[in-house]
Amino acid sequence: MSQSVDSSVDPLDRTVDLDRTAEISALTPPATTTTLDAPEEEAPRKRLKSAIFWSYALTAGRLGTTTVVTFVLAGMLGPHAFGVVGTALLFVMITQMLLQQTLLTTIIQREKLEGDHLDAGFWLVIIGSLVLTAVAAAAAPLWAAFNNQPEVTMICVALTPMILLQGLTVVPEAIMRRRMTFRPLAIRTLIANVIGGVVGIAMALAGYQAWALVGQQLVVGGVGAVVLWTVTDWRPRWRLPRQAIKDLWGFSAQSALGGIGVFLAIRIDLLVLAKFFGPVAVGLYRIAQRLPDMLTEVTSRSLQQVSLPELARLQRKPAELGDRLAKMLHVSAVAGLPALGILAAVAKPLVALLGPEWSPAGTGMQLLCIVGIVNVYGVLLGPALQAVGRPGINTALSWFQLTVGVGTFYLIGQWLNGSTDDRAQVAAIALGMSAVELSITILMMYITFVRVLKVSTWQILGPTVPAFIAGSAGFLVPFLVDRFGLVSGPWVLKLLVYGVLATGIAGGLLLALDTRTRGMVMRKVQPLLGKKLGKK
Repeated sequence: MSQSVDSSVDPLDRTVDLDRTAEISALTPPATTTTLDAPEEEAPRKRLKSAIFWSYALTAGRLGTTTVVTFVLAGMLGPHAFGVVGTALLFVMITQMLLQQTLLTTIIQREKLEGDHLDAGFWLVIIGSLVLTAVAAAAAPLWAAFNNQPEVTMICVALTPMILLQGLTVVPEAIMRRRMTFRPLAIRTLIANVIGGVVGIAMALAGYQAWALVGQQLVVGGVGAVVLWTVTDWRPRWRLPRQAIKDLWGFSAQSALGGIGVFLAIRIDLLVLAKFFGPVAVGLYRIAQRLPDMLTEVTSRSLQQVSLPELARLQRKPAELGDRLAKMLHVSAVAGLPALGILAAVAKPLVALLGPEWSPAGTGMQLLCIVGIVNVYGVLLGPALQAVGRPGINTALSWFQLTVGVGTFYLIGQWLNGSTDDRAQVAAIALGMSAVELSITILMMYITFVRVLKVSTWQILGPTVPAFIAGSAGFLVPFLVDRFGLVSGPWVLKLLVYGVLATGIAGGLLLALDTRTRGMVMRKVQPLLGKKLGKK
């Protein structure tokens, strides 16, 4: 769910209190797109392309650095430390998510935004974050008792400052996302994660165990907030306009309620693991989940970040909105599905490199790639509904998903309760998560495409079929090679062979079957070949 100086603002005038009316009018995207001539369309197109590039850079930088740090710390600390901190983080992240969802999407989506809305939103979030920080600190012992993990109490309390740090960033970040200027967000995220990673590894080397992960999280949040306010040109005024609060409240309440439902629905698996199976299973599952989540974030959720303001611009033109959604989903599928197939192919040898205590996570990672595939298709559905002013559907579906998830995972927990087989525990939860995500996403597609946008489902999904075939084949062939023991030797050799095989098959099939992708590649390659032939 900050900015250097925006291109419309002179860098030398950053300290000047700009006229708020002019500033906010620059933030507001047009309700309809002009069709008078090409030059008037060129600016939105260039802005979208730039936003997509920097959104990918933002996500890739954040997840690239954190994933490297995560795997380094995993090898140093083991599953237990990861499980304890994961259980505590789940508790804190619920309140962080509430702050993020309350106003971020409201500010981005709102057709008419004024300075009063931003002032009111900022101070409401700050007040709320202070209250939630105190409540979270007081409730930490209850969370620890619920999960039968007394050591979680102090870690929860230590992580509560992250709630206030999150509150400080909500409105400035929403402004940047509304403007679709993602470059400063990418730089800020990269700086924060690099510094936090260095601190976490240093603390692990010093023997702080789980507290190394706590230090990492706090430093990332603190540095990110400082950098954000250093580079943003917006400053809040000391007031709480009543009308602005009223304007924001309706959409914000629905977004917040939906956000809570979404968060709990996608994290119910960890709740069950922590409650029934303990910190080691949580740690194994987090590693199994890490890379599929990373690929989905980089390839699909990066596009999600720019989709809401772009689709909201077309909210009064459903036909054009459907066409734009189809193109975005095709990009998401081409980037995400082959990559997830390749990851599933190399999951077991990759996890084995961390050490024998992590090997039970391999099967879970393969199954969680299915969740990643489902998310590639579902990640743009929520923004599409928000763009046309239907956040209530998101809210209802998220709580329905939570209800289904609670029942599914409770049954799994009861079925395996008392089992000491970590591999079976992680695999069962991963399989349950795949089933829940798939069923809810199919329902959400029907509602979004057929009932709300009234567009052809095949029109939206058809272009993604080649990417799906490529990703499936990229996994299936190495899987069969492994199944029949055609490659023997150390895990490093298997990782290399499976990775090369999966990449070649997935990439070759994608180029052979997807005409859009092939055309794009040829447009990039032909000028380079022409230059080389000209030199000869």
